[in-house]
Amino acid sequence: MNLIFFNKSDHRKEYFFFFCLYLTLLLSFILGENSTGGAKIDYPVNKELIFNFSENFSATLLSYNEYNHRHSPVLLICLSLLKKLNFNFEIIRLIHLHISLLLPIFFFLCLRIKYYNHDTKILLFFTILVFLSPTFRTLAIWPDSRLFGLIFFTLSIYYFLKFDESKNFKFAIYNVFVLAFSAYLSPNFSVFSIFFLINFILYYGFFSRQILYLVIINLLLAFPAFYYIFILDVNFLLKSAAIGIGESEKIIFNNIFNDILLTFSIVFFYLVPFIFLKIIKINNVLDIKNILISLIIFLICVLNFNYNYSYSGGGIFFKLSNYFFNNNYLFYFISFFSILMICSLISKKYLNILLLVLIILNNPQYTIYHKYFDPFILIAFLTIFSFNLDLKKVYYKKNYLLIFAYFFVFLIISNLKLILLV
Repeated sequence: MNLIFFNKSDHRKEYFFFFCLYLTLLLSFILGENSTGGAKIDYPVNKELIFNFSENFSATLLSYNEYNHRHSPVLLICLSLLKKLNFNFEIIRLIHLHISLLLPIFFFLCLRIKYYNHDTKILLFFTILVFLSPTFRTLAIWPDSRLFGLIFFTLSIYYFLKFDESKNFKFAIYNVFVLAFSAYLSPNFSVFSIFFLINFILYYGFFSRQILYLVIINLLLAFPAFYYIFILDVNFLLKSAAIGIGESEKIIFNNIFNDILLTFSIVFFYLVPFIFLKIIKINNVLDIKNILISLIIFLICVLNFNYNYSYSGGGIFFKLSNYFFNNNYLFYFISFFSILMICSLISKKYLNILLLVLIILNNPQYTIYHKYFDPFILIAFLTIFSFNLDLKKVYYKKNYLLIFAYFFVFLIISNLKLILLV
């Protein structure tokens, strides 16, 4: 993998800006930035588990579900190796922060493959947006498995794009291995194996030798997780992260209509600046068929919507609606507009529809947090979705300043919400 991705002399300003953003991460490390709200609160449990894994690995692994912690233990196990080498926890966090920088690097490598004929400055600009992600910044500072799951998911996209470019089977195998590791770090990413496998099937054919190999590899890689969760019965996945939710309540797929409406609104949030600046070209928004489909989806979801605001989560539009108006009306309005725009955008491409379904299924728990989609949606949108994009408009009339400001304001709001949205 070639990590030398731009000429130093041609991109000195970009180099300097990246370095400044890196310095802001170090400053956030010192100040303890916690813009997602929960990462700093969760860290003491992670810290305890890292210590316990370093002291008594087997006992901690087999009793992991007793810690009321629904995140995968894999990252904590890896960090416990540093603890066994007598690194203190602040040094472990600092090492974790620097390894987290692989995310923007892998993202850039993906962009360089997909948009090989575009100006490198545009690709660097999109990479810069990762540094404005509240989730990236917070989880880089306070170790959490979801960020590392996203890092390896992005690397799996890189190998998928390499396969799409060269049709070399080895990249399909790399994709499967890396995605499996991503799923071990953060199990929600496992559903995207369906998307990649279908793409491989479309190229090789369902009954091909290559697909048989990929299926066998997938099953072999999934077996340890299956054995750990279902045979050893260490089922940490059913632990709730909701504030105030009862242990007897259903945690997984409690209400799929909640998931659909919230997901549409959050995905739309990431598309807003690109739609407004016409970087995304959307046709037939007001087509009768599109309006009817959107209206049916919206009405079914609204009539069955019962997401409890007191349980936390819901995404930025849901929170703003309830904070300012103490009801869901603003959220419903934005949700309908979200469904209308997104359905128009994906309706004629079945793989786009599949990806959206998988994004909904990738968060089956009762609580839907905005951080689950950040910066994941931006990365997926620019790499594996197939849209009609006019990337040259990013620099047209300095549109990049508006896009940067949009995500920067979101970062500011994410930090202010800890004071205002309690």
